[in-house]
Amino acid sequence: MHISGIAFRHLLRLLLAIPALLICYLLAALALGWLPANRSWQPPAGGIPIYLDSNGVHTSLIMPVKTDAMDWSAAFPPEHIRRPDLYARSPYISIGWGSKVFFLTIQNWEDLSAGKALAALAFDQSVLHVEYLPQPTEGKDTRRILLSPEQYRRLADFIRRSAPVDANGQARQEKGYHYYDNDAFYAAYGHYTPIITCNQWTRDALASAGVRTARWSPFVQPLFWQLEK
Repeated sequence: MHISGIAFRHLLRLLLAIPALLICYLLAALALGWLPANRSWQPPAGGIPIYLDSNGVHTSLIMPVKTDAMDWSAAFPPEHIRRPDLYARSPYISIGWGSKVFFLTIQNWEDLSAGKALAALAFDQSVLHVEYLPQPTEGKDTRRILLSPEQYRRLADFIRRSAPVDANGQARQEKGYHYYDNDAFYAAYGHYTPIITCNQWTRDALASAGVRTARWSPFVQPLFWQLEK
């Protein structure tokens, strides 16, 4: 097939623009990751502990299953996990938002393909991943954050608004999908994009509670940078 000189030049400009756009994206993520939102936030003297948790590329929030402000087991029933008996030993719940393609079709890195990656980035529908967990251990990838009851209520409201619920107030389970015996997936509002990533959802959740966080955080690191400051 013959490509005219004009068409070739347009194609070349497009190919050259891709690295430039990627560089701009990374520079914006770095700059806005260093800029704080809720700069004056200070943790209260006492309150409700939550945890920012990361596996290196994805973040989730770990919270007590039951407090005066919220009972997560009502929205995400333990009966939805493969081993409901684990609930009795799991006083905490982990909730993360992300791409439906990534969450439901990629359990291990070897499952990842270029096609799935592109599908996830192309405004993919989102889901919530929910796990029942024992007491978290704080470390470099798991940061404890103390919230006042009012701050925690605002955080819980943000998370509840992220998922459609049925007439009983329960989130709509993506049936048949699990990573482990203690987890389940649920339908969520919003679409995964290069701008609104799983980490940006976590950033927005923390910001809604008034916690110091990044202005924009498509990646994991800025969320921890701001808490360290």
